[in-house]
Amino acid sequence: MRVIDLSQKLEQGMAVYPGAPEPTFEQWQSVADGDIYQLIKFSMTTHTGTHLDCNTHVHKDGYSTDTQDVGFFIGKGRVLDCTKYANNEVMGMEIFDGIDLDGVNFIFLYCGWDKKWGQPEFWSDYPYISMEVAEFIRDHHTVRGIGMEYACLDPNNQPELDLHKVVLSKEKTVIENLANLDLINGKDFLFVGLPLKFKDGEGSPIKAVAIIEE
Repeated sequence: MRVIDLSQKLEQGMAVYPGAPEPTFEQWQSVADGDIYQLIKFSMTTHTGTHLDCNTHVHKDGYSTDTQDVGFFIGKGRVLDCTKYANNEVMGMEIFDGIDLDGVNFIFLYCGWDKKWGQPEFWSDYPYISMEVAEFIRDHHTVRGIGMEYACLDPNNQPELDLHKVVLSKEKTVIENLANLDLINGKDFLFVGLPLKFKDGEGSPIKAVAIIEE
């Protein structure tokens, strides 16, 4: 068995979505300074770093991180190789050509965008799915969510979050700011992305991993 980390690192000065509060990580206790134990104090939003969105992120009604069964966030994953798409290009239904989604619970868009993490261009000009793809994911009987390396399911010039609203109009999840999808492209794997159990949490940072049986 091999476990692949699909998460970005949480740290002081890390990249955050433009306009979002910057997270802080403070060494509250330090053994090096004579304290008995180590302790970090941190402050950040529920959508910092690699994270997931519940449907209550954009809808009044739905599930939250403390009401959804934890098994919902574990399931069979499939990576779609989308590296051919240029900046700002729309990814249509052709991304599913030749892809067997039978029993697949999570779809991941591999664009190589995580290599831009920490750079200004990370936050804009990424390729994004069409409305038809969003509706397909919403209505698919086994797919529970869609994940990507870039910061937002919607293009950065779409502040109304129309793609989010469509996908999350049913019991689905959106997973953003993933990393290392190139390491699982073409492989069968079990995805695990567990949220923290925030009361009424509309989203949460996650430790996302892919488990490959070898």
